[in-house]
Parts: sequence; structure tokens; C-alpha cells
Amino acid sequence: MTQRPVDVFCSRQRHLPPIPATSIPYGRVYNLFPPLSGWRSLAKADVVLWTGGLDLQDDSSLAKLCHTWLVFFIYRLLGLKIVCVCQGAGPLESPIGRFLARAVLSQAAVFMARDKGTFDLVTSLRSRARLVRSHDGIFLPGFEPVEHPTSKVFADLEKMSEEHRGPLIAINMRLWFHFTGGFLPYQFAKASFRERADERMSAFVDAFVRLIGRLRTEMDARVVLVSMYEPGIEEWEDDAMWLGQLKTSFADDPAVLLCEDDLSIPEFITLMKRFDLVIGTRLHSTLTALRQGVRAIHLSYTIKGRDIFDSLGLAEFAFDLNSFIEAPDQVFELARTTIDKKDLPARIAGITANAIVENLQALDQALVEACTGARGSGRQRSASNSRSS
Repeated sequence: MTQRPVDVFCSRQRHLPPIPATSIPYGRVYNLFPPLSGWRSLAKADVVLWTGGLDLQDDSSLAKLCHTWLVFFIYRLLGLKIVCVCQGAGPLESPIGRFLARAVLSQAAVFMARDKGTFDLVTSLRSRARLVRSHDGIFLPGFEPVEHPTSKVFADLEKMSEEHRGPLIAINMRLWFHFTGGFLPYQFAKASFRERADERMSAFVDAFVRLIGRLRTEMDARVVLVSMYEPGIEEWEDDAMWLGQLKTSFADDPAVLLCEDDLSIPEFITLMKRFDLVIGTRLHSTLTALRQGVRAIHLSYTIKGRDIFDSLGLAEFAFDLNSFIEAPDQVFELARTTIDKKDLPARIAGITANAIVENLQALDQALVEACTGARGSGRQRSASNSRSS
């Protein structure tokens, strides 16, 4: 969309698409203190495109809100304009949570709200940020599959398909119970958070085991257990431990496959496109599926998941996580019905195409507004803060 130079904070060089961009590693304290190259980039920039998750919610951690406020405050001291790109928000139930969220937003020039629920919530905060309606950032160009993937999982899928002909279904499971409204985020108090989570997570595993068992016995489904985090990036966030527990319950079943490959983003997109259905706890496991025209059921543990599916016109495919734990057979029936809807992929493809067009228009509008009056009279430069899913 622009010929201006772009520098990107990211975990890995390969997270960047093939565009003229420079990657910059994250600094200490979640990039509160960027490396020297990061400070140089920020000093030259006019606009910061914040794409890496805003965490405008108080069920996760108040410390995250404080951290984001401080990062934004530093950017504003440097004279930068901030555009929050395709972000979600909520819940915000406590007075202090709403106060901190308003303080964060008041430092942004433009906030692109990715669903109606986010837009309404951010509007109620009455911040100084200019609000623009959008969709999630996955609904932008550039998320395309590759023709000849080489990772091991694709060979495993071919071997599995020699004996099993049922639908190919992805399962994503995450540790969701650390959204408990404390001050410190989960990664700084893992032992206490996991102790609180043990009972519900055990029930969550049991529900998935029952679901997968019925998918296998009644539909001969080929099941792939998929993490949304690459190995070694965020150990405390990685879904692999929970997916490993599911595979242990089906240790002797070759049609339940645990994907442990360190996939590139294009190969991950290629894998998602091959599924007939994705049943995911992480919101972006299901949004990535929808982006590829694939059926998806989101096990929603927060209002953000329900809001975004509702905004896309797919509210019937967002299923409450606690209800799933209590009655996993309902999700099995929903999965079977979803697979039987032969016209659903075409409907999803239409929704996706429309969302991409609207997102490009919204992003263009946001960039025009942010860049108007940006400092300097020469060629403007952007610094983007990004992270992998």
C-alpha cells in the first residue's frame, strides 16, 4: 500500500512477507526497551502501526494495560502517531480497567476496531482516538498457500489418507483459564495460575477426548492437533503440552496426528487450507481457517470471539467453551452438521472476500488520517510492532 520504508519488530526474519522491510528484534520487557536498532528506527519514523495485540481487557492482567500505556507514552514522546491496526477489545468490567484502557487509547491517533462489539466498547470509553470500523487483520492480502509444501506433516497427511477417507478436521486447544483478572499476567505467576486452572483444564481435556473419539468412530475423521504457536517462541503460551495430552489418549490411533513441525507462515496457511473443518480454542485458529474458505467452529472463552463471529455473520459457529466442557456431544453434532453444509465454504469465501475489501478501505483511511500532519516534510517512514499468532 505504500512505497515508504517500513521497519518491523518481530520474533523472526521469516515472519516478514517478501516486501522491502527491515526486521528488528524485540527488546527487553516485551519491547518496552527496544534494542539500539529499534531506537534508531523509532527516531526516524513518523507512524507506528500497532498490529501485535493490544490486550485492552481486564480479565487477563492489569499490568498489560499499564505496559501498553507506557510503551505508547514513549512513542508519543518521540513524536510518533500511533495507529492500532485491526484490534479487538474487551471485556473491561472494572473501573480501573476502563480507566487504563481509556488512557491507552487517548495516546493513539486512530483505532481500527475489528468487530462491532469492540467498536461499541471503545466508543463508550470516550477516548481521543479516531475510531474506524474494520475486520481482523487476517482479512488482508498476503495470506496465501504455497503450491509445494515440504514439511513432514504434509507427508504424514498423505499416509493417513491412504487408510481413512473421512473429513480432515483440525483441533486447537489452549490454556484458557489464566484469564482471571489479576494484576500480574500469567507468565509471571505460572504456578499459581495453573493450580487454579487444573480442575477446569482437566475437564476441558476430557471434553476434547470425547469429541475426538466420536469424530473418529462415527465419521472416520482424520484429526490433526494444531498449535497456533511455533515451537520455542513463547513457551508459556505454546499449545503443544495440551495437544500432547490429547494425543496420549489416542496414542495407538494413526489417524489422530500431532503436528509438531516448525512451519513457516505460508506452509501453516497451506495446512489450514487443507482442512474440511477447524475446531479451535484460539480465535486465530478459526479466523485463519475462515480466511482460507474453510469451515470453523470457535470454542469461545471471551466476548471477543463471539463478537467477531457475529460481525462476520457466522454467530452460529461460536460455541461457549464452558458449555462445551459440560456437553461436548453438542459440538460433535454441530461439527457433523457443519461438514454436511456443502454450500458453507462458498458462503465463507464470500464473507472473506468482502472483509478483505472493507479492510483495505479502512486501512487506507486510517493511514491517510494518521499521516496527515506527521512530522517531517520528506518521505515518511513507518515502524510496525508485530508478533506471530
